[in-house]
Amino acid sequence: MVRALASAAALLLLALAACDTMKKVREQSLTDRCADLMEQAFPGGDIEVTKTAVVPVETQSIATVVVAAEGTRKKVAPSGVPLGEVAVECRFDEGILTGFRWTKGPLR
Repeated sequence: MVRALASAAALLLLALAACDTMKKVREQSLTDRCADLMEQAFPGGDIEVTKTAVVPVETQSIATVVVAAEGTRKKVAPSGVPLGEVAVECRFDEGILTGFRWTKGPLR
């Protein structure tokens, strides 16, 4: 009985932690999410986000949003190899990431 209660309490705590994580993701703007994805896609890249913007694009759905994020790698010269300037494009459909691509860098 005690083990069952302890297990139930542990599951409840895990569920609450997952809800808190999902709440943070939902509260984050699409531009911030795209910038975070750029940094996560190149771990150790030491990227400083310099610009994010919604990109106007013709789609069949009004629920589709395309976001561009740009950044610079702090420890790489701007014209160096690998590239110091990086950029990505993220496509969201109803807030769900459906596409991600590098438009500049990180490697040549």
